[in-house]
Parts: sequence; C-alpha cells; structure tokens
Amino acid sequence: MSESFFNTASLPTLQGWQAPGSMDFQAAFLRAGGWALPRTEAFPDAAKLRERLHELKASMREGARIGLDLRGLRDSADSVMAAAREAGVAFLLHTAELPPSLTMLRHANLPRIVAVQNAEEAAQAKAGGASGLLARPGLVAALRHLGLPVMATADTEAEAKQAMADGAVGLQPRTPALLDASPLAAFRARLMAGLDSMAQSLVRKGACTLPRLRIRNLDLAYPIQQGGMGVGISWEGLAGAVAHEGCVGLVSAIGTGYHGAANPKMRLGRPDGTDSLNPPKALEWIIREARERSGGRGAVGVNILCAIEGYESAVQASLAGGAQMIVSGAGLPLGLPGMVGDADVALVPIVSSGRALSVICKQWQRKYSRLPDAVVLEGPESGGHQGFSHDGCLDPAHTLENILPEVIEERDKWGDFPILVAGGVWDHADIQKFLALGASGVQMGTRFIGTFECDASPIFKEVILRAKAEDIGLMKSPVGMPARGVRTTLHERIEAGTAPQIRCVSNCLSPCGHGKGAAAVGYCIADRLADAMKGDQENGLFFTGSNGAKLRDLISVRDLIEELTQDPGLQRVYA
Repeated sequence: MSESFFNTASLPTLQGWQAPGSMDFQAAFLRAGGWALPRTEAFPDAAKLRERLHELKASMREGARIGLDLRGLRDSADSVMAAAREAGVAFLLHTAELPPSLTMLRHANLPRIVAVQNAEEAAQAKAGGASGLLARPGLVAALRHLGLPVMATADTEAEAKQAMADGAVGLQPRTPALLDASPLAAFRARLMAGLDSMAQSLVRKGACTLPRLRIRNLDLAYPIQQGGMGVGISWEGLAGAVAHEGCVGLVSAIGTGYHGAANPKMRLGRPDGTDSLNPPKALEWIIREARERSGGRGAVGVNILCAIEGYESAVQASLAGGAQMIVSGAGLPLGLPGMVGDADVALVPIVSSGRALSVICKQWQRKYSRLPDAVVLEGPESGGHQGFSHDGCLDPAHTLENILPEVIEERDKWGDFPILVAGGVWDHADIQKFLALGASGVQMGTRFIGTFECDASPIFKEVILRAKAEDIGLMKSPVGMPARGVRTTLHERIEAGTAPQIRCVSNCLSPCGHGKGAAAVGYCIADRLADAMKGDQENGLFFTGSNGAKLRDLISVRDLIEELTQDPGLQRVYA
C-alpha cells in the first residue's frame, strides 16, 4: 500500500470504539464512508468470522473500507486470511511485534497498518514491510522521516488538530464526542444521517447509566474494580491500565520476588524465604509504576492475602509505594487498621458472609474506632482460593445473589460503605443485576486476564483462552481451602504422585505450615503459580474463575471497560 490507499475523497476515518449492546457501529461507519474495524477472537471460528464480514460487506458505500483488527489474534492465521480475502477486506491492523504463529501475516498480500507505541516500533514496522502506521498524535511528527502514511488515534479535538497539522493522513476518533471536532464534521453528518434517533442520542451523549463509585476520598468514574491476581498476573501493567480508565486497579502483593524490579536471594531457582519471595522494595516499585501509568485517573490499590507470610511488611510497603487502597482477604484482616495508623488509604476487607463482616466491624470499631471504607463480597464462582468448603462452593445457598442480602443487612448496622460483589461477574448485564440487588459495584478478575496489559505471560493467557467449561473446576490447595483453576496435565501428575518435588524454598503462606499443607495435597502452590506466570504449561497452576471458558477475546483494557460499562469511547473519562 502506498499513499494512494489513503487518497480518498474524504478524510480516512477509522472506527475507534465498539457500540454498546446490539447497536452495530461497524456497519454505520461503512454506510458513512468510514473504515470499519471488526476484531478477531484470539482463536477464532473462521466460519463465524466469514459470516460477519459478509454482513458488513452489504453495508459498504463509496469510500468505505473493511479492515480487520488482528491485534488479539493468536492462531489460525491461514483461515482468517482466507475469510478476509473472500469478503473483500481492504486492510489488516496488527502490532509491531507478532507472535511466531502469525509472522505469515507479513506476506499476506493485503495492505497492513501497524499500531505502534514509539519510534522504535515504527522503525520495526517499516522494516517488516508495513504499509502504514497507527499512532498517538504526539508521535506523528516524529514518524514523518520514515516515509510511511500515519493515521492518528485521538481522544480530543486538540489532539486531532495537532495530528493533522503534523501530517496525519487520517484519524481514528476514540470517542463519539470527537466527531464534533472540525476535521470530522463532514463524516459526522454522514454517520448521523444513517442512524436512528436512539443511536444518534448515543453519539451525542453517551449511553453509560452506571453510577460512579465512591470509596473513602476516591471518586471512580465506573463501579468496577479489577481483582488482584497472583503470582504476577496483576502488577503495574494491568493495575495501572485499569486505573487509567477510571476504575480501581489492584496490584497483587504476593510473589513480587519474581518481578524484574526485584533482586532476591535465590535457592534451587526460587526466591529463598519470605523476604525474597515478597521483597518490600519490589512491591513499592510496582505500585509507584502503576500509579505513574494511571495518569492520575482511577485508583491503584493492593491486594494482600491475610495468609501471606510477612503480611505487615507488605502493608508497610504498600503505604510507602503510595497505594490508595488495601484490599485484604483469605482470612480476616482484624489488625489491618493498626498497621496503617493515620495513613490516608482506603481499607477494604474481603468477606464471604455477613458474619465475617460483623466480626471485622466489631473489632475495627472497638479497637481502632474505624470501619471498612468498602467491602468485597466474594462468592464461590471466583478464581483462586475460595471462602467456602468444597461442598459449600456447590451449595446454591451460597450464590452471590443469596448471600448479598445478609451482607447488606450487616453493613446497614454499621453505615453505608460500598459493597462490591465478586466471583462470576461477567458482563454489563451482570453488573446491572447486582447493582439492582443493592451492591455498589463489582470486582472482576478473569475478564482482565484476556487483556494485552495483563502482566501474565502469553502462555498463561493462552491456557485460559483455550480452556473449555469442563476444564475448569475446584481443586485442593495447600492452604486447606479449595481453589478454582484450569485442570492441566499437572493435576494428573499430582494424582499420580509424579508432580515436581516439594521443597518449600519460599515459605509463602502461613496456613501451609512451611510445606506441610503442600505435602498433603501434592504440590507447592508458590512454585506452581510462579511457573504459570512464567508460561510453564507443564508445571504451572492456572487459576481462573468459573466463567473462564467464556473468555475468547484478547483486547485492550480500555476496550474491555468500554464493553463492561457500555460507555462508547469511555466518554465519562475522555470527553
């Protein structure tokens, strides 16, 4: 593709957001002469993709083009390309770094636009034969010397105008509000002409009906908190990105000795002892970096398991790093207020019953004259460790819908602090359902595994993305309570007694009793979770919630939150 590809009668306008609900803005963009951008699943069904592309083809008008967003594609490149060619796809969009299984896209004989974050990626894209680039407005001028056409992805009118002045050949408006900008006025008129009154209202005002979430002195744009996931699944990359989009991002405090910022003492290839497994300075660094990435939006908190060895050290490191919230479960954090003193940090315990909340409130009020700033109610569909016995997890009486009323009743005895529900929350409809039942917001973990920013290895994400419903279930854990994850060949080896040797080098969780719990169930949880984080499919333990089998897309945090909130372009944050 040369400059001529972009030399259209009107400014090339690339679809920059997905519509909420059943509204089809991809087709609307095409009817307005824009460039629609459907995206593929990580491991797509080629027949479904082909059907969708042919549906879109019927909406084409002069100047319109159908592209294909391959940034989340991880396999089946041949069948995807066959469907694309058959439907007349005009161009592909992908990242500068392609997984080994997708390198054939460089020889796809279709124009390729490469999304880049910096000049180095842009140079790499040009060397790989890119036809054009997609970049932030501030990067456009710096890429001019490469001689490639650059489209700019912009949130504001000022950004759009800067990009055009710097030589951008087209725009990707990331919010409907940007359609009011002068460079896009003509496109907006065509788009609005093809929409019904409801869709026009959406473009003008946005569709988000979810309430804001207020916890202590934090005012969050959306009532969504990303759950802490360890080892190494939610560190600065994920937590910072979630906060940047107006929600709460939680760093997991356990296993930070495996982070690149740490320099732990090692033995037998593992962090040697608690101080090496959970070095306070590494946790401080992760939190500071997450807050830097948040850009001052949302909130960055820390999830600290009560069962973690070195609990108070993790609390102090969280304060030193600037955590705005400490979330604590896997036990009752009865002494937490005493550890934080008068620090301005929100304290949020995790409970699974009204009784547990009662115990916490009584202790905190009596001993520290303080109550929780919010509480997370975690039901038995969550990933990782559960707050119920194995049989309790399967008891219909313990569903979130059934245990929420008792927790609301107990909360009301002490005040009106928010209740966030967790475990099995999947989409916008679930969020609305639990808000209607009296919750103030939700905590979600599994959905965020399927994001580019999730700190886990590509293999970890692939294991979850490929998992079927029958692969996910409860399993024994060294801490004495069941956990939920993907059953892999590791579990067959555990049952056969051939799993990796238990050495308890790191001494991670106190209920394990320095390896006694591990010996009872046949594996060391710290070692196996760390292996999963690093992408060791043979020896890793891959935690996920019961909805993990629904996960099919690998997308950006921004796109996920847009989907969950049904706020196109996250106008509450960006407009």
